[in-house]
Amino acid sequence: MKGVVLAGGYAKRLWPLTLDTPKPLLPIGDGAIIDFIIAKLRVLDLEEIIISTNQRFERHFNEWLSKRHYENVRVVPEPSEKEEEKLGPTKALELLVRDSGADDYIITAGDNLFSLDLRDMVEFYKRVNSPVIALYEIARREDARKYACVIVDDSLLVRRFEEKPENPSCCLVSTGIYLLPWRCISRVSEYLKSGNPPDPIGRFICWLSETERVYGLKFAGYWYDIGSLESYNEAKEAFRNLKFESYF
Repeated sequence: MKGVVLAGGYAKRLWPLTLDTPKPLLPIGDGAIIDFIIAKLRVLDLEEIIISTNQRFERHFNEWLSKRHYENVRVVPEPSEKEEEKLGPTKALELLVRDSGADDYIITAGDNLFSLDLRDMVEFYKRVNSPVIALYEIARREDARKYACVIVDDSLLVRRFEEKPENPSCCLVSTGIYLLPWRCISRVSEYLKSGNPPDPIGRFICWLSETERVYGLKFAGYWYDIGSLESYNEAKEAFRNLKFESYF
């Protein structure tokens, strides 16, 4: 199994903070957002962890990585240097896995801070032998307009997706954490060739659910989606005492 951190965006909503710093490298605790994500992935004993970014920020991630003691982590840039050129996460994923080879992939957005133990997700994946997405119940239904609402049945099988709905029918949302077998990852090209959008990646998962049994794993605790200055400042305060020294 391999891990992928999607970090190819330009985070315009967080400008000026992210004009010259990729969002995953913004400080959190005594490290960066991506240190938190890597720490979560490292417990899985993955073959490798791939950071998918863009050419503009490739140097930033390599400089960050040179100051860490992480093993089997590498940076892969997509061919874009500005917002208007970005491929979108699904297209970036297609290019990445084409070079990385057949395997199961656990994928997370590069701006995620979450309490979910990814070992629980892997165990659930082994039981259902199907794609799994991580789900979180947010407090206010109106906030679900910013996310993909997901309806599941009692067995946690996904029955319906609502991508950024105007009138959300639930508070259960996708958190941008996916565990996909190769048989599904290998269909990204088919999805894109059919004229489907490369962004957001949730569109691909929704398309996939039409022919595959996709399951949702709910988790409690906390989830911070760093999509605004407000949410970033909230997360910074919550994690102000977080320590990463052992990884530096």
